[in-house]
Amino acid sequence: MKGKNDLSSGTKAMLVLTSVVVLACVVFLARILSRAPDLKEAFALFPAEEVVPDEPDEQLKVEPVPTRVQEKSTPVPQKERPVLRMTLAAAGTVYAPRAIRESVEERDGHYDFSNVFEGLGDTLSRADLSIVTLETTAAGREEGYDNYNTPPQILDALRDAGVDLVALATERALDKGYKGLDITKSELTSRGMACAGVREDGQSTATMLNVGGIQVAVLAYSYGLSEAGKTQTRSDARGVLAMLDTERMTRDITRARAEGAQVVVVLPHWGTKNKQEIPQNVRVMAGTLARAGADVILGTHPNVVQETERLRVTRADGLEYETVVCYSLGSLLTDARTELNTAGMAALLPIEYDFQTRRVTLGELEVTPLYVARSRENGRNVYRVVKAEDEGTELNETERTAAQRASEIVREIVR
Repeated sequence: MKGKNDLSSGTKAMLVLTSVVVLACVVFLARILSRAPDLKEAFALFPAEEVVPDEPDEQLKVEPVPTRVQEKSTPVPQKERPVLRMTLAAAGTVYAPRAIRESVEERDGHYDFSNVFEGLGDTLSRADLSIVTLETTAAGREEGYDNYNTPPQILDALRDAGVDLVALATERALDKGYKGLDITKSELTSRGMACAGVREDGQSTATMLNVGGIQVAVLAYSYGLSEAGKTQTRSDARGVLAMLDTERMTRDITRARAEGAQVVVVLPHWGTKNKQEIPQNVRVMAGTLARAGADVILGTHPNVVQETERLRVTRADGLEYETVVCYSLGSLLTDARTELNTAGMAALLPIEYDFQTRRVTLGELEVTPLYVARSRENGRNVYRVVKAEDEGTELNETERTAAQRASEIVREIVR
C-alpha cells in the first residue's frame, strides 16, 4: 500500500515535463544573451511600460536629439571683442606770472581768465582726453600770489577750454609747500579735473582713467625742484612729487600695466629751457620708456616747441610696438615775448585699442600751431592764446605777423 506522500506515475511525468521546459527556457535565454552586444539590448526585448502624459497633446512633435558628434561638428562662434577708439589732445605748460595775473584782475579783486583761452576754440575740447602741464600752483590768495602761485580761477578757464587732466610734476609744484600742493589738488578736484605726477602713497604715480571704455594710465615726472620748493619741504622729504628716475619710471609703467592699463601716457618735465635741441639723455630716456610700455610721451619744460618722433621698439614680450613722442609741446601760456616762447602747439592723436589682440594702434598726429598774443587794451596788456593759423582771429597787424611766424616755427620743427 502506498503512503500519502507517494507520487503517482502521472504526477512524476508532469514534473519531468516541467523540468524539460524550464531547461529549454534557460538555454534559450543563454543563447540570446550570448548574441547581444549590450545588456540593454537584451532587455530591449521586454520594453518598459510606456509613460503616457496626463493630458496628451495631439500636436506634440518629438524632435531628434543630436548626437555628440553632431554637436562637435557645429561649434558656436565666439563673440568678437570690440575695437575701441579715443582721441588724446595735449598742449604745453601754463605759466601765469604777475603780468598775466594783473591783466585779468577785475576791480573787486576777482580774476577772470575766460578770455585768455577762448581763441583755442575746440582744439582741446574735441578730444576725449585733454592734458596740459601747470607750471605754477593755484593755492589762493592766502598763500600769497607771485609768479608761481596763480589764482585758482585759471582752472575754470582751462576746464572751459576742454582740459580734463593737469600734470603737476614740475619744479614749481612745491613752491608753496605741501599745503600749497594740497590746495591746488583740491581746486582741481572741485572742478572735476584730474591731476598726475603726485604720489598719494609715496609709491605709485599713475592716474587711471576710463576713457570711452579704454583704461588709460597717465604718469608725470619732474626733473627736480626749485630752490623755493626744496626750502619749503626739505627737498620733498615726504617724496610726494614724482621725479625723473628711469628705473622708477619703468617700474611705474609695469605696475600700471599690471593694474589694467591698456594705454600708457607719460608726461616728463625734462630737457633744457629755451633750447630747441634735444639732449641725448632725453632721447635715451624716451627709448627706455617706450620699451618699458609707454605708448605716448608728451614732454614739457623747455618752453619752446621741439620735434616729434615715432619710435618702433621691441618690448619684453618680444613683439614690436610704436610710441609717439612729442619732446616738447612748448608753452600754452607765458608772458615771455621771444618768437620761440610765444610759439606753442597742441597735439591731437587718435588711439585704437583692440581687445582681441590687446594691441594699441596710434593714428596720425595732428598738430595745431598756437600763438600767445599780447595787445594793449584799456591801458593794460591783454594776453590771449590763439590758433596761429586761424585767419578769423582778431589780431592787430603786428600780432598777426607774429602769429604767422609762430606757425612757421612749429611747422618747420614738426614735420
